[in-house]
Amino acid sequence: MTTPHALPDIAEKSDDDIARMIQGVRDNTLSEAEQTLVIKCIELALWLPLYLQKKTISLRRLRTLLFGKGYSSPPPPSASLPVVDAEPAADDIASSAPVVKKPGHGRLPHTAYEQCEEVTLAITDYAVGDRCLCSQGKLRRYGAGVLLRVRGQSMARVIRYTVEKLRCDACQVLVTAPIPPEVGTEKYDASFKAWLALQKYYVAVPLYRQEHFLKLLGFPLSDATQWDLIEQLAGACYPVFTVLQRLAAQGKLIHNDDTPVRILAVIKAIKANPQHARTGMTTSGFMAEYEGHTIALFMNNTDHAGENLAALLKHRLTEQPPILQMCDASNNNLPGAIETIVCNCLSHGFRKFSELVDYFPEPCLIVMKALSAVYQQDEKTRGMTDAQRLLHHQTHSEPLMDTLKQFVDQQLHDHCVEPNSELGKALRYLQKHWHKLSRFLSVAGAPLDNNVLERALKIAIRHRRASLFYRSRYSAHLGGMLTSLMVTCYLGQHNAHHYLTALQQHQAAVLQSPAQWLPWNYQVAVANQPAGSLVCLAAA
Repeated sequence: MTTPHALPDIAEKSDDDIARMIQGVRDNTLSEAEQTLVIKCIELALWLPLYLQKKTISLRRLRTLLFGKGYSSPPPPSASLPVVDAEPAADDIASSAPVVKKPGHGRLPHTAYEQCEEVTLAITDYAVGDRCLCSQGKLRRYGAGVLLRVRGQSMARVIRYTVEKLRCDACQVLVTAPIPPEVGTEKYDASFKAWLALQKYYVAVPLYRQEHFLKLLGFPLSDATQWDLIEQLAGACYPVFTVLQRLAAQGKLIHNDDTPVRILAVIKAIKANPQHARTGMTTSGFMAEYEGHTIALFMNNTDHAGENLAALLKHRLTEQPPILQMCDASNNNLPGAIETIVCNCLSHGFRKFSELVDYFPEPCLIVMKALSAVYQQDEKTRGMTDAQRLLHHQTHSEPLMDTLKQFVDQQLHDHCVEPNSELGKALRYLQKHWHKLSRFLSVAGAPLDNNVLERALKIAIRHRRASLFYRSRYSAHLGGMLTSLMVTCYLGQHNAHHYLTALQQHQAAVLQSPAQWLPWNYQVAVANQPAGSLVCLAAA
């Protein structure tokens, strides 16, 4: 069949020639040249629908990327096709743990608001033990009611101190009013610097846009000043970031992936030297578990995710077994010579078929239903140990995956699918990476997909879309470090603003013992600090 890169030759023929050729086909009296033209026309008729289908699929992927995915449910597969059994047997249902409804629905309690100004409305006319107005009983303590009132305020509280001064007429001695210690020595305090960094790297508000927004509120603050303040904050974060990298390398499982980024200094160097060996720039994301704590790391540079992972795993202790690595099937994610137990993302395989379901509904729905059944089984393993989860998947998910593997092999072996079609590529993807895609059936603790890291990478993608680029390698590294601390705080449900403020206020202690100032233990370190050890004071 003619490929899209070898289009059939265009031949100009009159109506009489076409009519004669048609009659020649009917009479089977075509010349050799006419037979060649007819063959090319047939090739074109066969190639054109396939080419248009590929273009349509590509346009649909672009539309999904720009506008998101719809939520319409696909039709059920045909009854004539083999369907992977997704329903467990009765004894399986009895042995499975009940599915617990996810929390987070309903109204939030008043305790969900951490930063509250506590005000007690006391009863002034009565006290406990007083006689009631009914004259038949006494008043006793009852549960207090709670009212919440949310008031708006500016991002910064500006305090103008007017310092009174007196000068002697004779000796010119200047007498100045004493300045209390709580005034501090810096114009911008640690709390405000933390706010700026969160706005820049987590909320993704560019500094120039922040400048104009604050000006709208009557607060002049240039983008250059904002960068200086964020840079001062970053100086207190480097020791902790280094410790987090070392701890992430000691975990049992690490997720890695990358997304594009722009660094102007690198782009300028590439333009100055077109023969530059490496032109790509990426944000490499990592997520690891260490002693029950989730660590997120982001690195903005010219290295691939696999190269950054190799540098990270150099901190891994030699007596540790090979780490579990969850990533997609790209070779750029592999750490070279460092041994890992690679698991490929099952969600990537599912996504390939969800993009094609409108064009190949029946085979795609069979694959999607089988993978959905596996995810349903994985949902039941919440709260299980790694060994219990492995046994559950081997009991309930392995038959589903075996049936799916047989279906994929049959489709390709029996030539039920054009190998070079989009569906053929999707099936060959499953077949080629089957062992890594089904790692959760053989290795305890192996995840199904890389979704948890892809969600975290959206923070870096949000910043890229808003700010477009980093100016230098230094600012790119600084941005990745601060984003790492913020996302780690978010994943552990720690207050990132309090944490970044504390790192600045106790910068000397952080530099001396950074392992005691991690997002999950810094509050203990703050409580153990002697009075008067603050570098700078937060705003009241």
